[in-house]
Formats: sequence, structure tokens, C-alpha cells
Amino acid sequence: MEKHLEHILHKHKIESVFSKQLFISKSKVTELSKNHEVFREGKKNQSEYLLISGVAHRYNISEKGDIVTTGFYMSGSVITPHFARTHKGKNIFSLQTLTDAVIVEIPVKELDNLRSTNKEFNDFGQRIVEAELVSNFYNEVVFRSYNAKERLLTLRKQFPNLENLIPHTIIASYIGITKVSFSRLRNELTRE
Repeated sequence: MEKHLEHILHKHKIESVFSKQLFISKSKVTELSKNHEVFREGKKNQSEYLLISGVAHRYNISEKGDIVTTGFYMSGSVITPHFARTHKGKNIFSLQTLTDAVIVEIPVKELDNLRSTNKEFNDFGQRIVEAELVSNFYNEVVFRSYNAKERLLTLRKQFPNLENLIPHTIIASYIGITKVSFSRLRNELTRE
């Protein structure tokens, strides 16, 4: 598993052996089963996360009690940074695995210390924030201006094969339609 983590760190431009070992020494790798809740909306959490393998989604619970998926994370993803996913120290969404997964957890204070003392980690933090900002603006445009069909086609481009890995109710929730409408839309796209 350490090799997978080193590969992900390298992908995010943490390239020196020293920096990789420093991160590994401060973090914890955990294997999680499908449907494991990593953290819950409204609860305190003081960690940062990398998803080594598997699929996870972020979600909120609506006033009616329905799960509303607001984003996906695939193998190799950095989970939305702590400062952006918390308000007054509490999570603004929940994170759940949708497949068996392996996740790396590092305390926020440890990663903040690495960012303030190591250029590779400082640059890493900056790149993650920039990527998160770009992703959020893109999704805002997609979800405010695209119809359901266009949103599904965009999702397929962003996350190829996702429909074969997770429940369709989760995808329907993400694109803002019912499971029945999602099934009809998939059939329509198959005929095109």
C-alpha cells in the first residue's frame, strides 16, 4: 500500500524520498468497506484525507431525509481540504465510501506544519486549493446551466465507468433527478 501512496504523492508533485517518507510517517492508511462513513456532516473532524483506491461520495441529508450527493472522489483523489469542508470546525458534508476503499488520513495540524516547513508540501497545498476552486466553479456552471442530459454526459466524461461501480440512485441524486428519470435518460442515450 505504501507504493500506491508514494505514487499518489508523486502525482501531486511531492517527489523527494524525504518528503514522501515524512508524509508516510505522519499519516495512517486504513482499509474501509463499502458504505463506510469516513466523517459526518455537522460533526468535528481534524484530519485531511487522500483516497488511495475506491470510490467515495460527499453528501448532505435534505430536510425530507434524502441523501443528496454533491461530489465524487475516485482513486488517487485528495478529499476537499479541511478548511473548505468545515464551518466553525464542523463538517459541512458527510463522506462515505461507495466501494471498498483505502484511505490515508493525516491530522490537519501535521499537514499544516509540513506545508509551513517544506516547499513541496506548500506547493501541494496551493495546487489542491486551486484544483478545488476550478472544480467548484466548473460544477456550478454545469449544474446551473445544463439540463439533466447534459449533466449526465458531463459526469460520464469526468468519471468514466462510474455508472458500473455505484448505485444509480446516487448518480441520480448528484445530477438532480429521480431514479426513474435517470433510468429513462440512460435508455434515451443508449438509443442515440
